[in-house]
Amino acid sequence: MPDLIILRGNSASGKSTLALELQRALGPGTANVGQDHLRRVILREHDVPDGDNITFIADAVRSCLRLGYTTILEGILYSPHYGTMLRRLLAEHPGTTHVFYLDVPLDETLRRHELKPMTVPASKLREWYHRLDLLGVEGEITVDGSPGLPEVLAVLLDGIGPVTAPQQALDPDRFV
Repeated sequence: MPDLIILRGNSASGKSTLALELQRALGPGTANVGQDHLRRVILREHDVPDGDNITFIADAVRSCLRLGYTTILEGILYSPHYGTMLRRLLAEHPGTTHVFYLDVPLDETLRRHELKPMTVPASKLREWYHRLDLLGVEGEITVDGSPGLPEVLAVLLDGIGPVTAPQQALDPDRFV
């Protein structure tokens, strides 16, 4: 049974970079479902309550899990908009689940945004920032996202432990 890993946090908390490194560390047979890609790139939808992306994200996660992939879902995933969907995914998944919230102070997210190619005004980032937007689910872990990537990745890998790759992941010609 594949693991379901949910990685949440504010903008510029390191979620996307961390999810990519986590996917690499867990190896073939690990899927990385990014909220921003599905919502902003594929659907071009704003983050609104009851947006179409919410169902789309849930369906993508379910599909990856059904195929046997350990699945990482990463994004801000603001709980008033996504909480019901996330809790449903967690409740219906018969395998192991891991929920991490990256806690990064507002000042650090503002600093990190200055390094990104996409510029968002600081006033907008302050508006979006929600300190500890937790889901309140069993086993949810708040991780200090301020240290460097290797330290935060080590915390996640320690919390997740070993995962089992699906049978198709054993084919070295199939995966990058």
